[in-house]
Amino acid sequence: MSGKTHLENLVLQVGTNQMELVDFRIYQVDKNDPEKILEGIYGVNVAKVIEIIKLPEITPVPNANPFQEGVIILRGIVIPIINIARWMQVIEPPGISPASLQVIVTEFSNIRLGFLVHQSVQIRRVSWKSIVPIDLPSSANHKDSNVVGTVKLTDGTDAGKVLLILDFEGIVEDMGLYSRSNHDIEALPKNDPTGKTVLVLDDSAVARSMVSKVLGKQGYRVVLARNGEEGLTALKKLWQKNPDALAAIICDVEMPVMDGYTFIQKIKENQAWKEIPVVINSSMSGRENIRRGRELGIEDYVVKFEPHRFLDALDSALHRQKGILPKPEKVS
Repeated sequence: MSGKTHLENLVLQVGTNQMELVDFRIYQVDKNDPEKILEGIYGVNVAKVIEIIKLPEITPVPNANPFQEGVIILRGIVIPIINIARWMQVIEPPGISPASLQVIVTEFSNIRLGFLVHQSVQIRRVSWKSIVPIDLPSSANHKDSNVVGTVKLTDGTDAGKVLLILDFEGIVEDMGLYSRSNHDIEALPKNDPTGKTVLVLDDSAVARSMVSKVLGKQGYRVVLARNGEEGLTALKKLWQKNPDALAAIICDVEMPVMDGYTFIQKIKENQAWKEIPVVINSSMSGRENIRRGRELGIEDYVVKFEPHRFLDALDSALHRQKGILPKPEKVS
């Protein structure tokens, strides 16, 4: 896959629980056997990708982030280039030709970035059900993994291999590009407890942490879920315990097992839940994604992560829905 790709038609299909992934490769020297070259297979959602180009001339930036290779100018827009291999801290094989390198140009969280990779191979359509969340132990010296899911490949020469879906929000966090958001969160005043609960669905540990801090400062109790399936389970428990305590649902779009659109479709089809305010909080900022959310009946669509914009959307959603929630119904 080289040059500009036509990605605008390869988008997440609402209600099918499917997504399109750009499959890219990073090669590294095996630390235990310097003569052996390992191939890492990784993926990024097509909805975040603008295009894929051959490596252009890169302009170095003095005192830049250590992961930043420099910048390029693409159709008049300056785009920082992130070296994925450097971020991964791998030993790159000698002799990789610059002519073979590619840049995956992305836009998410209202940030446009290019990611330098060794090779982009193909676009894969996968079901979110086939994506297995990854859980690694956390400690004071080990942060959460920047891999949000894995897919076992079944076709061709890649059969039996595993593709890793990277948490691009985590990469941005590592680069310090969310530092302003974190500062804005810390500056928020702490309110008294509201007695209300907000259900938050997001597979990114970084996003869950940010949203939880903001909601906690607003006096909300927060219940977390990593995907739509966990979200449905949590919603049933909350509804059976005290439906009046549930103020709203904050939902990501990209999630393994069950994506956000499918989750929202299921709750909007349920007579007991359909009036619960839902705000999408996603890094995908394209108009098509916002249109899909609106068609499903969400209250608002917020691009990660501006705390004040997020709170404005939540407050507006609660104001519009106030007083029209249905009487509690038993949910089987």
